[in-house]
Amino acid sequence: MNPDLTAFIDEISWFFQENDNVETEEKSFDLSADFKLIFPKLTRLIGSARKTHLRINNIPHILFAWNNMTGEIFGWLNKIESLESFPIQLSKEHKLLLQNIGGIQESFNQPEDSLTNNQNFMFIGSECNIGIGAWDEYYKEVCNEEKVEPLNNSNLIRFVEEANGNMTLYDSTSNDILLFASDHCFDYVKPVAGQPEYTFYQYESIATFTDYVEKLAGEWMAENANS
Repeated sequence: MNPDLTAFIDEISWFFQENDNVETEEKSFDLSADFKLIFPKLTRLIGSARKTHLRINNIPHILFAWNNMTGEIFGWLNKIESLESFPIQLSKEHKLLLQNIGGIQESFNQPEDSLTNNQNFMFIGSECNIGIGAWDEYYKEVCNEEKVEPLNNSNLIRFVEEANGNMTLYDSTSNDILLFASDHCFDYVKPVAGQPEYTFYQYESIATFTDYVEKLAGEWMAENANS
């Protein structure tokens, strides 16, 4: 079996189910000129990756894999979707990312303290939604207790969701990034001015969606033995 796929299965043993139909495909792979211009770090990272094209229950995926400094295989399983299938309108940068490499469904052997750690999904269009969902009632209650005005989150697109419910969102008009975290121990975020603790935060070094993508790529490049 493909050693990268074997490494994925060994690390994410729960992903494939007994009746899943998994096929490998031979396909060409090219990044668009716009992608290379907007995401230069990610372009270098993807360029150095081994790429395994898969169909999992007839849904296309790409397994991107690298070797880290100790020779261990690490990587992403990305889901490829049609833009027409997305439930909401995404930013042009987000759509460009998805058109070229898809969204991250699983990552394995990731760098320590990476943005990919403990995430349910990242970027996947069909998983994205508007606002903070089930956390909205909690948020309004906390704002009411502290007598502060809640942020209007109806223009925020949730594109990353952590296993504990924390979520990263971008403003659909400005692409500015916010983190909603009811439970965190991050030391690289600061509360949004005037908002209660354990609600909305800003990343100290990430301002926009593009910054977020490039930050993630930089974390993985730093671990990549071939970068």
